[in-house]
Amino acid sequence: MKNNNTLKTINWVTFIIILMVGIFTAGMTLYDLNTQVAFGEEGQSRAGFRWGILQKIILAIIILSSFLLSIGWKRLFPFNVPIAIIIAGLCYQLFFFTFTIGWVGFVGTFGFLIAFLIGIILIISYTVLKFIESRKYIEMD
Repeated sequence: MKNNNTLKTINWVTFIIILMVGIFTAGMTLYDLNTQVAFGEEGQSRAGFRWGILQKIILAIIILSSFLLSIGWKRLFPFNVPIAIIIAGLCYQLFFFTFTIGWVGFVGTFGFLIAFLIGIILIISYTVLKFIESRKYIEMD
């Protein structure tokens, strides 16, 4: 691809923005859970630690996918950072599933879905860009 620097900039700016939003929303959610006194159904969601089979499965997926991504990091360009965004979304979900109890855990799932959609949109965009560039080279021959 001709626009390697542009694609790197798009990748890293997107990743940093998503990372900062994730850290901010996780911090605000935990702050709200720890400072509000809730009764009844509102008290169902709270900060607390839990570790079960679901958390172990998500952690195994994160470790395996991170390992595979690190092996093929340079070869996967420009798709490497969108995949890292999806993995970061899984980390976000694991954080909420591990450190919250109740319905607030769905914030983690919602965050993962947003990261997944952004990663998929970037992957599809880069695939289309590669296809268009390959068609230009074919027509030039």
